Amino acid sequence: MQQKRAEPAPSVRPPAPKPAAGDLKPVALGRSSDEDLMRRTQEGDKQAFSILYERYSSSVLSYLYRMLGNVEDVESVGQEVFLRAFRFAATYRYPQKFSTWLFTITRNLAINNARRRKRSPVRNVTELNLEGFDMSGDPRKVASRATDDVEKQEEIARVLAALDDLPSDQKEVIVLGVFQDLSYAEMEEITGTKAVTLRSRMFHGLKKLGRMLGGSIDEDE
Repeated sequence: MQQKRAEPAPSVRPPAPKPAAGDLKPVALGRSSDEDLMRRTQEGDKQAFSILYERYSSSVLSYLYRMLGNVEDVESVGQEVFLRAFRFAATYRYPQKFSTWLFTITRNLAINNARRRKRSPVRNVTELNLEGFDMSGDPRKVASRATDDVEKQEEIARVLAALDDLPSDQKEVIVLGVFQDLSYAEMEEITGTKAVTLRSRMFHGLKKLGRMLGGSIDEDE
């Protein structure tokens, strides 16, 4: 009886390794997303972090000035924000939005500073070394940079000046939501306050601004 020739066993190839979720792609740093730049920072890429600094330094300083109102505090806390962000880069968890993570650090440092110093007299904003930044604590300077329309400049300056008369919780939500253009979900993550409460603060804060400015602010919720 003829014996059947044993067929060679089919070759088994090991499965190709699956790419890690969100693997970094070779994209020019300047075109990389904030989140990818942060992951590169976690790998020790200092140039990636310098780009994040360039993208966010103006916003961080603007937020701090609106919340603290003291030039010396703005300068020192602003430096500490980015030092801490670099030092504790490992705590960032992709794909969390980088701006939310950074403004959480900014807000916490601002609160700590305010508790230590209370409120110091506001000094002239020109003392800040902000050459090249689109930011100024002087309402009229902000207004002049925003538009060439003199009437609109006056309105913007009045809004910024009136903002300082609001309660701090209402002022904060307007600064984050209007000046920094953050969503309620982002503000909730940053502040630890429920979105429904933030919406209420935004509504009442804008309503007060409207009264102070003779109804020039939209008071719809």
